[in-house]
Amino acid sequence: MMPLETVIERLYVLSAPVIFLAYLPQIFTLIQNKDGAQSTSLLTWFMWVLALSINTAYAALVNKDPNFLLSVASSLLGTVIIFGLAGYKRWRYSHTRFSF
Repeated sequence: MMPLETVIERLYVLSAPVIFLAYLPQIFTLIQNKDGAQSTSLLTWFMWVLALSINTAYAALVNKDPNFLLSVASSLLGTVIIFGLAGYKRWRYSHTRFSF
């Protein structure tokens, strides 16, 4: 029988891709969005990008645990994509809405 710590470590490593996959529905929703992502809070997603950037830096420079780094970096990637898409949609909507 595998020690509990080993089971938890393996589950933790597997959680990184699962975490990223959890962002996909929001990413696909934003890609299909036609109203400039008005219901997506840029401030909220920016705060997640900021927090996960700090967590990623901590994992890489202080903690130096590759499993932890993979986990927070996958979340950072998802939040950056969502923040970027929402910002782009907002910018694009404002420029097409008022163009002559």
